[in-house]
Amino acid sequence: MNAVLLVDGLKVAVRPNVGEDGVVEKEEVSNVIKCLMEQEEGKAIRKRMEYLKAYAADAVKKDAGSSTRALSQLATKWEKFSGIEDNN
Repeated sequence: MNAVLLVDGLKVAVRPNVGEDGVVEKEEVSNVIKCLMEQEEGKAIRKRMEYLKAYAADAVKKDAGSSTRALSQLATKWEKFSGIEDNN
């Protein structure tokens, strides 16, 4: 999975600001951690992750005949959850 999907699609991550030199400064790491641990955005991310975790566990538990089918169902659910649709 890439950062765009996790941050903008599924909304289960926070992307740190990267400096012009391509380095994430320690202050930015601290800001991201504080966001995840103390702010409402972090609370919302944890709530979404709990939902996705439960759905993933359920998809793996089901005896659907193949792990490929279960993973496909999981991916479809994540796409619906994130608002991303496959235009094929």
